[in-house]
Amino acid sequence: MNLGVIYKNGRIVSHRSLLKVLLNPILRRFGFQIATLYFSEINKLGTIILTKCNKTKNFKFSFDYKVDNNEIRYCRRRLI
Repeated sequence: MNLGVIYKNGRIVSHRSLLKVLLNPILRRFGFQIATLYFSEINKLGTIILTKCNKTKNFKFSFDYKVDNNEIRYCRRRLI
């Protein structure tokens, strides 16, 4: 399981945490999701927040997220 901050060309493109992987499929069933604030001006991640989203009917856990080796670097600094 690839967790942490995923960079491409020096910019953050994704953030995966165990908390988000496990809880977001359940929360999305009720119309909410855990998100991470991103400050593009300084290319930094902020705190996690609870936001509204479209409701889903099925649970889809994304344990098999693939990190493309084409200029992508991934760091495990942040688990939540």
